[in-house]
Amino acid sequence: MKKLFIVLAALFITTSVFATEYTVLGVTGKVTFSDSAKGKAKAVTNGQVLTDDTILTIAANSKIVLSFNDSEITLRTPTKATVAELISAKMGIAGNAKKGKGTATAASRASDVMAEGELDD
Repeated sequence: MKKLFIVLAALFITTSVFATEYTVLGVTGKVTFSDSAKGKAKAVTNGQVLTDDTILTIAANSKIVLSFNDSEITLRTPTKATVAELISAKMGIAGNAKKGKGTATAASRASDVMAEGELDD
């Protein structure tokens, strides 16, 4: 637990020092931003520059496309969080996505058991 806390603290400090700027390439639906927790929400527009600390609110059925470091990322998850948190969550999902074989069936489960040699007599 302490290691996780130290890693998260280091990540926070690093992102605070090296804040990245993101250019909005496109917005679909209702996406708003504020620069502080108490700030009034305003609509995000194309060409706008956002930072890691900008708080985005993405409504259901909405998306925002951001450009940074010669790459693009699309955020669709309906939530309210900072740009850095949304990108971290998106990268975590994309990086940890497990490619399965498809839907498990009785036959596939039986073949898994046979391959492991755990069949009881």
